[in-house]
Amino acid sequence: MSSPTLAATNLFNLAGKTALVTGGGTGLGLTAALALASNGATVYISGRRKEKLDEAVSEYSSQIGAGKLVAIQADVSSKEDLAKIASTIKKDVGKLHILVNNAGVEGPMTKFEPSSVATLSAEELSEAHLKSESFDAWDTLFRINTASVFFSTMTFLPLLAASHDDTWKSAVINITSISGIVKLSQFHYAYNASKAAANHLTVMLAHELRFRSNLGIRVNAIAPGLFSSEMTSGGKSQKGKTSSDDVKGHENPAGRVGSEQEYAQLVLLLAGNGFMTGQVVAVDGGFVTAVAASR
Repeated sequence: MSSPTLAATNLFNLAGKTALVTGGGTGLGLTAALALASNGATVYISGRRKEKLDEAVSEYSSQIGAGKLVAIQADVSSKEDLAKIASTIKKDVGKLHILVNNAGVEGPMTKFEPSSVATLSAEELSEAHLKSESFDAWDTLFRINTASVFFSTMTFLPLLAASHDDTWKSAVINITSISGIVKLSQFHYAYNASKAAANHLTVMLAHELRFRSNLGIRVNAIAPGLFSSEMTSGGKSQKGKTSSDDVKGHENPAGRVGSEQEYAQLVLLLAGNGFMTGQVVAVDGGFVTAVAASR
C-alpha cells in the first residue's frame, strides 16, 4: 500500500500559499491561476483588461474550493504598475510563494503560403518583411515578452524571499514557448526571438538567484506548444477560454492541441517541486522532436 504522503492531494497541496499570475484573466494564464487556486492558493491575477479579470473572478471563484482569485489591473511593461501589484500583495499578505510570468503578445508577422517561400526571390522576401514589420513593433514585443519577465521578477524578489521557510523555496515560472526552441520562424521572427531570449533569461535568473545572490529562489519555464488561447484560436474567448475546435494546423505528433489538465499538471509540478530549477520544460505534443530545434 502506498504512503498517503504520495497522494496527489498532498503532492500538490498549496493551501496557505500566495501566487501571482500575470496575464491571468484569459487563456493559459487563467488555466495556471485556476490550477493553483484549485489546490488551495490565493492567486492574484493581473492584466491590462479589467473586464476580463473581473469576469474570471466572477465566473470561477465558486469552482475553486478553498482557493481564491483576486484581480489587479496592471501593465507588466510598466515599473509603476508592477510596484502597485507588489504593494498590494505586501499589504494583504506580506509574501509571495509563486510568481507566474505569463503575460505575452504575438507581435509582428509576415505570412506567406508555406509552399511559396522557396520560390521567392531575395528582393521579394526582403520587401515583404520590411513592409510588414518595424523596429517599433519589435521593441514593443520584446518589452512585454522578455523585458517584463526580468522587471517583474526583480520587483517581486523581496516578497518571494519572504516566503522561504524550512519546507518551501519560492518559485518563479516563466511562460515562454516552443517557438523559442525551434529553428522555424513560423512567420514571426520577432515572437520566436523574444521567447528564445525569455528561455535564456530563465536559466540566467535560476543561476544568479541561487549561486550568485544565494537567495535560493527557483526559476523554471514552461514552453507550451499548441494550446487553445486567444493567440492561437480563430474563435472568440468565452469566460476567458477558447474552444480547441477553433485551433487549426496541429503540426505535432500528438495531432491535437494540449488540454487544460495537461497544462495544469506542469504548472503544479514546477510550483511545488523544490528539486527543480533552471529548467525549460516543453509541453508540446512532441513538436520539438519532429522539427529542427535547438535541442
